[in-house]
Amino acid sequence: MKLFKRKPRITDDNYGKLMTSFGRIVDVDPMIGRPAAALAERTVREHAALAEAVDARLYQGAAVYHLRLLAGAWIMAREGGIPAATAEVFEEAVAWKFGPLAKHAARLPRRLSTLARGEQERDLAVSDD
Repeated sequence: MKLFKRKPRITDDNYGKLMTSFGRIVDVDPMIGRPAAALAERTVREHAALAEAVDARLYQGAAVYHLRLLAGAWIMAREGGIPAATAEVFEEAVAWKFGPLAKHAARLPRRLSTLARGEQERDLAVSDD
């Protein structure tokens, strides 16, 4: 992951624009939306207490929704649809949004990004879900 010379300045306005932009793409394209949903759901399962804390401060399902859009950004970046820097900025933005909501909540977008970038060995076990 490329390190910023300085962190991007994130505001509620530009966070909303990122959410709207990625929401329009990720939610419409099943080839992005389904893998993104799987990554978000796995992250939420791994860190259920943090996700519940985020949901309690925002709305039910907020953690998985924001993480799904972030995963979609990483998928698009891997396919060359957007620059990787855009996904990196979105990761920082989600961490910015989640950070004040609960102690260590910024771990959620970090973990999802690690999974989405393929920086960890995949779990190929079949689940009973």
